[in-house]
Amino acid sequence: MRTKKVNDIELLLSELDKEQLCEFIRDECAGDKQFQQRFLALGAGTIFCPKSADYQSRVMGIIEAFEGRHGYVEYNDTFNLNRAVCKILYEADVAMNNQRWEAAMAILEGVALAGEDIINCGDDSAGELGSIVEECFSKWHELCHEETLPPKIKSEIFELAIDYFTKEHLKGWDWWWDWIQMAISLADTREKQERVIKALDKVINSKGDEWSVKYDTQTAQLYKLEMMSKSGTPEEQRKFMYEHVGNSDFRRRLLQMAWDEDKFDEVLRLAKEGITHDSEYKGLVNEWHKWELKTYQHENDNANTLKLSRYFFFEGGGFGEKEYSMETMYAQMKSIVSNGEWNDFVDTLIKEPSKKRSGLRTLFIYTQEKMWDRYMEYLRKTPSIYNLDDAPQQVWNLYKDELIRLYASCVRHFFQHASNRSSYCEGVNLLRKLIKHGGKTEVDRIIAEQKARTPRRPALIDELSKLQEA
Repeated sequence: MRTKKVNDIELLLSELDKEQLCEFIRDECAGDKQFQQRFLALGAGTIFCPKSADYQSRVMGIIEAFEGRHGYVEYNDTFNLNRAVCKILYEADVAMNNQRWEAAMAILEGVALAGEDIINCGDDSAGELGSIVEECFSKWHELCHEETLPPKIKSEIFELAIDYFTKEHLKGWDWWWDWIQMAISLADTREKQERVIKALDKVINSKGDEWSVKYDTQTAQLYKLEMMSKSGTPEEQRKFMYEHVGNSDFRRRLLQMAWDEDKFDEVLRLAKEGITHDSEYKGLVNEWHKWELKTYQHENDNANTLKLSRYFFFEGGGFGEKEYSMETMYAQMKSIVSNGEWNDFVDTLIKEPSKKRSGLRTLFIYTQEKMWDRYMEYLRKTPSIYNLDDAPQQVWNLYKDELIRLYASCVRHFFQHASNRSSYCEGVNLLRKLIKHGGKTEVDRIIAEQKARTPRRPALIDELSKLQEA
């Protein structure tokens, strides 16, 4: 059908003369403002001087069309709004391909100027509104890195980017930083580089205790360092990072530099300073402790390596960090502590204050040391389906009958609180596990008890029947 319509259009165009087409276009432009804007865009950069305000107006017209009488773009309409505005952004692609740089700039500036209105015009649960602004700045960066871009256009974009960053356009969103990224990429003279640094220094020197102020300050520091990497010396860059070492990204870089230069005392100093400075942030504290441990291991400092290994045994590394996992740290502690002192050391781990000790680590120690009696004592005090399922086979072999009774007790407790078919089905799965553990007799008792409950629960009886039929 689409091909037929396209063919019909081509056929009609071949039959109409220019005057007929001109008359049609005049009538449509007079009655449809958006059609008029799209038509006039064909001459932007060739016949007309393109203006960003025109494109901003087009975007605002699209928003108004989708807002409806409530002045709000509903979730279901954001996709179509996105497509409509992206058609304007597509015009920027065409302009860049044809090297109509002024037109491309006007289009992107116009959409960027409408950025806040786009973001706030409706329900962006699907991300359709934010993606418009993201696409706009993606094309800005593409334009800035265009190899054939004339110096005059580069300078114009630089001025525009610095101006909007200074005016805090889109501040509060990460797109504000896109302006300074553009300026940095186009700062090809000393004078431009100094203007970028001046704009960033204004942000760096901002006062306030709010999280947003701290975020903006540290982000500006990162961009200033990037600018300095183009215009300054390595010594100046290092000095700047030391002056703002509270920036965790700078501390990481300085730690790596000190490590690469075999300055291990400096590594320890930076790490310890970071632990104090970032004491409220557990993730950063762990990161700086890792540098400490790495250094102590390198220097064969067993006392401090043991101390940090113990710390990470209880605190644990991040997901997937095998190097700092509970298993790795336990093995490392065992390699340091002498055989004669190991049992006493294990007791101190077990007796660690409860805020650090967890059931997982306690049971891990019992398993590693084959303390099956203490493992069983723990299960008696804290029986749960999870703990019982996870118990080593050796414990099941030694205490099978008692464990079956504990497991059955946990299952009975589960059924007491089960109140719908989904939970009944889960309870039946627990009964299947109990059978696998050797508790068929207990399972039969539990089934009889549940079927005899009053008032009767047809859904529960149905699910239990499936188990008996299997």
